[in-house]
Amino acid sequence: MSALHHDEIVVLKFGSSVLPDEQSLPLAVHEVYRYLRKGQKVVAVVSAMGPTTDRLLAHARSYGDSCDAGAVAALAATGEAQTQALLMLALDRAGIPANALDPGALALVTSGPPLDARPESLDVAAIRRALEDRPVLVVPGFIGRDHLGRTSLLGRGGSDFSALYIAAGLGCDCVLVKDVDGLYDRDPSEHADARRYRRVSYDDVLSLVEGVAQHKAVRFAREHHLSIGIGSIGHPVGTVIGPDASEFARGSARAEIVKVGILGLGTVGLGVYKHLAQLPRLFEVVGVAVRDVCRHSASGVPASLLSCDPDLLVRSSADVIVEAIGGLHPARELILKALESGKHVVTANKAVIAAFGTQLHEAAKKHGVSLRYSASVGGGVPVIEAVRRAREAGAIAEIRGVLNGTANFILGRLEKGVAFDQAVREAQAAGFAEADPSADLDGIDVANKLAVLAAAGFGETLKLDAVDRTGIRRIDVAAVAQAGARNKSIRLVGTLRPVPGGVQATVRPEEVESDSLLGRLANEQNAVEIRLVDGREFRVTGRGAGRAPTSESVFADLLEIVGERFDPQDVHDRVRTHGRAHGVAARFADVSPRAGKSTAPAPAANSRSGAAR
Repeated sequence: MSALHHDEIVVLKFGSSVLPDEQSLPLAVHEVYRYLRKGQKVVAVVSAMGPTTDRLLAHARSYGDSCDAGAVAALAATGEAQTQALLMLALDRAGIPANALDPGALALVTSGPPLDARPESLDVAAIRRALEDRPVLVVPGFIGRDHLGRTSLLGRGGSDFSALYIAAGLGCDCVLVKDVDGLYDRDPSEHADARRYRRVSYDDVLSLVEGVAQHKAVRFAREHHLSIGIGSIGHPVGTVIGPDASEFARGSARAEIVKVGILGLGTVGLGVYKHLAQLPRLFEVVGVAVRDVCRHSASGVPASLLSCDPDLLVRSSADVIVEAIGGLHPARELILKALESGKHVVTANKAVIAAFGTQLHEAAKKHGVSLRYSASVGGGVPVIEAVRRAREAGAIAEIRGVLNGTANFILGRLEKGVAFDQAVREAQAAGFAEADPSADLDGIDVANKLAVLAAAGFGETLKLDAVDRTGIRRIDVAAVAQAGARNKSIRLVGTLRPVPGGVQATVRPEEVESDSLLGRLANEQNAVEIRLVDGREFRVTGRGAGRAPTSESVFADLLEIVGERFDPQDVHDRVRTHGRAHGVAARFADVSPRAGKSTAPAPAANSRSGAAR
């Protein structure tokens, strides 16, 4: 693959307002994954959670009023390091591959006082290497290293400053993710008539009381003609700070709350419910249909939402129905009823999409609603999105990958010398394999996924009996060991290629190079390689099985439905930050300003921003 272009990267900064505690980490995961699905690599810059920094600084002061500044900086830096590690764990749980670099590895060199330093240089090449290896990089904000390698802090507003400095070095967008949807001329929580800026000039921001936008970062942006986006979890960018004249939005950046009904409360359904419950400003769960209400009484779902009547839920006030019951029937009938009643549908059910996708798509189109099923292929790996982007970029020559996490887990256990039957039992105990694992072991699951990808990548209907399919039942420890002796790994590989009159589909165990993308996959990981006719490649990887990855993908579909409700005239799709990297260090003496100006009312002299969050 070619080197990363700046449009393929975004820097997201998560401050203490959106990460007040460990329970809020899934919100940051949602936002990271939302950008990954757009095809962007993500640099996530994190602050310490909640009041952690203040607590650490107070702790340092308990040792005396004239503590060594370097020691204070080193203690305070542990807050960001903890958030960085915990976000890495949360991303991993959701099946999202990520790397972490500390300020030393970033070579974020600073000068000036240890507790209020200023960044001077950055190893941009190190960041790009990390993003080439994995699509997400988590770094601590607020922290640097002086010329002797000692810990330094960037002072108040330092995490915003870190994020903008990194974005400038990469020449990519920088979005500050806040607990408000943009920058207002006064605190919207106190003033009902507060107006949101769609865009706002540097000087106008600096005339506001410091809060949502830290002045240190804004002054740096003004000096180097950079732009800063401000948004919130699940929202497009509501405000862009930049060189253009200020302009108020016509309306609110808030979309109407989306009402959701959930069919099924198993592994995926419960995971989706928990995500929805964390964002009440975006979603309202209006009902959950289950087979046995008593069985789910301790699930944490209010009893008032549970019922045994899926038809009633499909006819309810819900805007969206999440189908999480699986199988062909009654899933098909319920999805069809929901679409015909004017409701969007989100599902992870690859079997129903493979068998009835054409009929269901036609129903969705007829009734003006959407049918989404990103989680049906790859779990938390955005395979369908990658295939669609590849198809937009050119003709696809081949789609090839490991698409069943359970089979890959079992093959991995065989590599450790575990017998086949025992490996299957371990996969069942881990929650990857069903009580009847035939669909995974015989390649039926992969065949269903290939049918979904055939439609997405080639516009072709692929019948399951047309797939040349061989499972993994005949693979044993000896076969895996023999392959390993040749520096090969056995993987269950699904392949799609265009042929005259349709597509050719195969599912079979293959020997691949152990150090290749597919060969390096461990446990339940999935990966897909999409090769275009002109030789370009698209690759995605991550966990392909389990509650968290699949629930994350379903929830991302729901966030897309929310996103479609925003007025594009009032929000921004891209920030269009401009920065340049010089060699391996980010220098900012040659950063170009954006062209073009717009006219807009300027804020009053006594305007106020939203309170610091």
